[in-house]
Amino acid sequence: MLSDDRLADRLRTRLRQEVATIQPRADLLPSLRRRQARRSLWLRVSIAAAPATAAAAAVAVIVAAGSGGAKPARSTVLTAAMVQRVASASRLALAQSGRATITYRQMDNGALQVSGTDSITFAGKNWNDAFSQTFPAAGGQPAHTQSAINRIVNGQLYLYITGRDGQVRWYHDTNPSGHPSMQIPDPRTLFRVLDPSARFEIIGHRVVGGVRLTGLRATNPVRPSVLSWLPGVTPGAHLTQVTVWVDGHDVAHQIALQARETSTVDPIYLKKSANGALEFLVPSKAYLNDARASARRLRGHQQVTVRVDPSLPATVRHNVQVTSVTATFTGIGVPQVITAPRHALPSYGRG
Repeated sequence: MLSDDRLADRLRTRLRQEVATIQPRADLLPSLRRRQARRSLWLRVSIAAAPATAAAAAVAVIVAAGSGGAKPARSTVLTAAMVQRVASASRLALAQSGRATITYRQMDNGALQVSGTDSITFAGKNWNDAFSQTFPAAGGQPAHTQSAINRIVNGQLYLYITGRDGQVRWYHDTNPSGHPSMQIPDPRTLFRVLDPSARFEIIGHRVVGGVRLTGLRATNPVRPSVLSWLPGVTPGAHLTQVTVWVDGHDVAHQIALQARETSTVDPIYLKKSANGALEFLVPSKAYLNDARASARRLRGHQQVTVRVDPSLPATVRHNVQVTSVTATFTGIGVPQVITAPRHALPSYGRG
């Protein structure tokens, strides 16, 4: 272990190289410990709680040490090298195996539309995704929850779903084509939000499960392609908030983000008849072209008609959809076991 004086000298040199414009308080440095080598992180994949006297992550060296959720004395924007180090360390620690729990809530004009959870386990090319969605009461229908499990073991797909007989059981999809549409989301792609251009700043510290974490908040969130698979997030949404919590090895334990989309909805109403036929209704001819375009997209599947009903309100709606998503990583680097379910019924899936 380095002496306090030698440690202080090393830290000062490092800070001058990476954050030349920021001067840490002199009384901070003696309390910091030497960062462990990245190789040791990979060989000792278990993430142990740091001693009470240990320092925070390397990214937190330049701020006043806090306890709980205390905010640092001043805002500090991380250098590009620091952000890239966090992204790299996180990918390395979770390269082979781990778990992630993704929770989300989708609000439309302040009203809850859906909430859900994906519990994802991965080990090499084997995956398990146990997910559930809860819908609030609406349109005279009571609140309800639906759930299922998708599992991939040695290239084979297994599903825990409700069958046509109403029984919930495991099925083994025997279709050899592989079902390219069946994809379990890779939570590690969330590390793409760790882009230096997002200008992350340190917002404080907290202890979770005995591990001291440092919070990094994006002051200029970027829009990564990862949004295309996040539950509850539509393709046109943009990020408004991104917060990442990292441990003393620069590994992300949690990523929380918020996405927002504003849209204008024309007064086009969809009606379903008793025989199952669909009809688009509009209050005036001004909306016929849009209604006809919507009808054309559905006519390949069922009968659809369009007509004008002047009694309908001609109010154009402005919707603001906000989705909050939190991904929490656990079992970081710890081997996971994902096995084929016994007694799964063979079923030829059609994608």
